[in-house]
Amino acid sequence: MYSHPHYLLSEHLRGVEQLSSLFLSEKSIRLADPVLLGKMNRWIALFHDLGKGHAFFQQYIQSPDAFQGPPALKSHALLSAVLLAMFLKEKGIDEFGRLLAFLVVKRHHGNLDDWLEELKRMGEETKALLRRQVEAVDYAALAEQMALAGLGKEGIWTKETWSAWLDEFFTEARSLRRFIMSWNRENKSLAPYVRVLFLFSLLIDADKSEAGIVQKQSWSFSARKEIPADLILRYKQRQSWETTALNQLRERAFREVDETPIDLSQHFYRLNLPTGMGKTLASLHFALRLRETIERQQGIKPRIIYTLPFLSVIDQTANVLKEIFSCNGVGEDHQLWLAHHHLADIRYTTKQDDERYDADYEAAKLLIEGWHSELIVTTFVQLFETIFSNRNASLRKFHRLANSIILIDEVQAVPHRYWLAIRQLFEAMAEELGCYFLFSSATDPKWFPKAISLVNEQAYFQPLSRVALYPDIDKPMTIEEFVRRIEWDEEKTYLFILNTIESAKTFYKTLLDEGIDEAEVAFLSTHIPPKERLRRVKAAKNGEYRIVVSTQLIEAGVDIDFDVVYRDFAPLDSIQQAAGRCNRHGHRTGEVHVVRLTDNRRLYASYIYDAIRLDITQTLLKGNKEVHEGQFLRLITSYFETLAARMSNAESERLLKGMMTLYFDGEETIDRIPVSHFRLIEGDGEKMNVFIELDEEAVDVFREYEAILRLHDRWERRKRFASLKSRFSQYVIAIPAKVDHQPPIVHGIGYVGRDSLNDFYDEKLGYRTKSEGLIW
Repeated sequence: MYSHPHYLLSEHLRGVEQLSSLFLSEKSIRLADPVLLGKMNRWIALFHDLGKGHAFFQQYIQSPDAFQGPPALKSHALLSAVLLAMFLKEKGIDEFGRLLAFLVVKRHHGNLDDWLEELKRMGEETKALLRRQVEAVDYAALAEQMALAGLGKEGIWTKETWSAWLDEFFTEARSLRRFIMSWNRENKSLAPYVRVLFLFSLLIDADKSEAGIVQKQSWSFSARKEIPADLILRYKQRQSWETTALNQLRERAFREVDETPIDLSQHFYRLNLPTGMGKTLASLHFALRLRETIERQQGIKPRIIYTLPFLSVIDQTANVLKEIFSCNGVGEDHQLWLAHHHLADIRYTTKQDDERYDADYEAAKLLIEGWHSELIVTTFVQLFETIFSNRNASLRKFHRLANSIILIDEVQAVPHRYWLAIRQLFEAMAEELGCYFLFSSATDPKWFPKAISLVNEQAYFQPLSRVALYPDIDKPMTIEEFVRRIEWDEEKTYLFILNTIESAKTFYKTLLDEGIDEAEVAFLSTHIPPKERLRRVKAAKNGEYRIVVSTQLIEAGVDIDFDVVYRDFAPLDSIQQAAGRCNRHGHRTGEVHVVRLTDNRRLYASYIYDAIRLDITQTLLKGNKEVHEGQFLRLITSYFETLAARMSNAESERLLKGMMTLYFDGEETIDRIPVSHFRLIEGDGEKMNVFIELDEEAVDVFREYEAILRLHDRWERRKRFASLKSRFSQYVIAIPAKVDHQPPIVHGIGYVGRDSLNDFYDEKLGYRTKSEGLIW
């Protein structure tokens, strides 16, 4: 009796139970009574594939091509879920516990669904299907397999028992539906939502890891690794940084973070420091101190999850971590730290028992996507679309958040429409899963009142005089009027940040019309392939361009410095982020000018920012001819306090209702949003991906892509493309799907070949389009 080709059912069930129990044993949580939680986890693991014992599945798994029955006949998850629910009833588990286990097992090969709908589908046709499966089981062979798996003493492996359970489940399905409807009305807690996600995550991670790694390779999941608490201190000691006033202020901030007492009953912290004040090193150091304290006092080893909003910032942070570990004599070891995002290379290397381990593609993918590391650098999307999700692939790593230390860097980038929902879920994760959170920013929205500051913020903002902000926002002006008003200084460098791609292009062209040398100007937008964008940013950092014209993609976290910054009108947090690109190292006095640009119909800012944030910003800046950096903290605090008072919590409240009623999928209603509808990043219209053959390497990459598509084996295609994806994405841009100038579609993607490059691509401005109002 097999679970997978040539792999016994007993071995798989025992393996999944051992792995899920191991994963659970790493944690110290208050989600449920530890003994009961351990039993529930074990029973879920041992029952999850029990339905594979019927003859129809056995025929299919041993000879897939010869199987002639309808696809539903070889299914196994529903039967496994029904049997588990009835087994738990005999064990005295209450209705909620039984329904939770039923949902987890039923959906372990798919995405979570509305638990009420799951029961509504349990009609006579479904019962007849399950009846056929129950009658097609070799119960003697199954009893032998379950004895080997560890459930041999239960005495429930008979046709009579299963048939009776089946009848009883369908008989009580109506009362269970009534229980759910009553429960949905009364529950006001997120703990049940966290409980479902946690147990679902344990099962699917153990299931996939056992099938994809344990069955095929020698790997020890129990071998966790140490990261010294003084890792950052050692790194700093090896640096020879210049002794400047700014570096002295950075060191003072670092020491204050280092000396902050750690109280494990406090789960929320914040680090609000001006741009360029060393937040990355300080926050990592605090996380390592906290990890060491938790391990010493509680005997568990928390993972550190470092999250950032943009891929460009993740690459910068990953490079810093690589330097830190290398400086401490540690080479590449993904079990110590890894970077995970949708374009990350599928490669996993480590050492176990002094032997190098290089995972094959399938194992590497499972290990990376399952966050099998001590320190994970990842995106906001990966984090938030794990905790607000019904998706199997995303939820697999959810249980690794238990007891973890979660760093939210550039926290101001979290959309304010979700503040309430995120705050309540984080509080539930702290209470139920023992998570710790550190929010860091130069423009902290302070939307988490429970968070304790690691520094005296005013002491670092007030002394700074690197930049002065000059709001020129009383009267809107056109781009042409703006360009004529710029007072140039040949000795200074300039950054212009515009709100839309079209306005940035128009501004660039107007500069050239006014006599600015094209060789002095770099243009940045998402209509330029990532490879070329990165080249231009590096060139600007090296002084090859005196002027950079960009959309707001350059604002947060990009390490680039200018003497003068001009920012088209935007919310105050975006303006202060733009100011962070000016005189970062305090070598001279920087200028940040804010203007209100219009296309003669409306402000460019109104195309992409909501009116409330713009109105608050205008009110705060109006009448200020000059704002010094030391005043930034007061301004941004007023901004976020006013925003919190004026913004609507309606979307958060509806999402929370969906979470509290385990409404994982379905249609939006007046009072609730299904969890599946959560999107951290709101779309700005349907997009089309376009591959730009920018250079000869791009030609080679696309040829390799075409060769992969010709492979017959879809798994081999997927594997080969995963190894190409990172290079492939360097030449891909996203444009509106209905853009006037449509590229040819080749192999399902927009394609601009070398021979047609000039028709579709401007070497300075990127993709050629006549559409207006395109955002970054």
